[in-house]
Amino acid sequence: MQAIVVHTLGAPEVLTLRSHPTPQPGPGEVLVRLHAVGVNFSDTERRRGVYDPPALPWIPGNEAAGTVEGVGLGVDPTWQGHRVAFWAPRTSGTYAQYAVAPAATMFSLRDDLDYPLAAALPVQGLTAYGLTHFATALGPGQTALVHAAAGGVGALLVQLLQRRGLRVFGTASTPAKRELVREFGASPLPYGPTLPDLIQEATRGRGVDAVFDSVGRATQVESLAVLGLYGHLVYLGEASGSPAPIHPDELYGRCLRVSSFWLAADPPERWNTARRELQEWVAEGSLRITVAQTYPLHQAPEAHRQLESRATHGKLILLPAA
Repeated sequence: MQAIVVHTLGAPEVLTLRSHPTPQPGPGEVLVRLHAVGVNFSDTERRRGVYDPPALPWIPGNEAAGTVEGVGLGVDPTWQGHRVAFWAPRTSGTYAQYAVAPAATMFSLRDDLDYPLAAALPVQGLTAYGLTHFATALGPGQTALVHAAAGGVGALLVQLLQRRGLRVFGTASTPAKRELVREFGASPLPYGPTLPDLIQEATRGRGVDAVFDSVGRATQVESLAVLGLYGHLVYLGEASGSPAPIHPDELYGRCLRVSSFWLAADPPERWNTARRELQEWVAEGSLRITVAQTYPLHQAPEAHRQLESRATHGKLILLPAA
């Protein structure tokens, strides 16, 4: 098969297309012929060695959609031939024509979802679902601020919070991205020191009930400042660097809570309902996913450059057969 094989960590140019042996499914795994591959920011971080540096040689990627072409020991044989999508946190190798992943991580795809759209759903969709259904218990009449609200997770999170009856504010870095936030139904706001005042004005001095922060250090001060009484700050990433340690004295005055969410912490079986509901919502049009750009597999370096430029919105997808 053809795959992007990395032999040294570094710039996007280390992503090179090469021949590589086709993997074989082990116990509990399926072999998937890949038709669309999701590109995630964590892929770029691993490529640079700043997050969970991989053992080399390394085929990046752990999110994709395709067709099951083989099953391992202990796997229900009816998976054979199924259209699937998956995110497998401890599996790597989707920047390729074939990959293996645990059967327990599979989305059994609806016929009305095409492969690029399906490949955009697992990581960001499950993350947004987990934040709204497991990490928090927010409901009608409450308010939330989503940082990076025009991004992949942010845009879905905005929509899922609104499904639960919340009023949602969303930060974005440019006027064009803030217009996208508005299109998703949230109130767009800029980053920076004026953010707490804007939130106080919009909430009549109450502050918000929750902040979802994937940015980290650069937004930490404002994230804490905009929270109201019993407010909850949830970290889901640290794109600008790790947040500074928080002393309890910073929390007592408003009884604030600070927590984190990581999609891989739960066993894959916990996400069965989420996999079904996310597909239903996308198919009926109540959950909007944007595929921003597709690239043939050999253009993986360009996909990484675009993602790292922060100029994109929506999901970037690789097409192994293109």
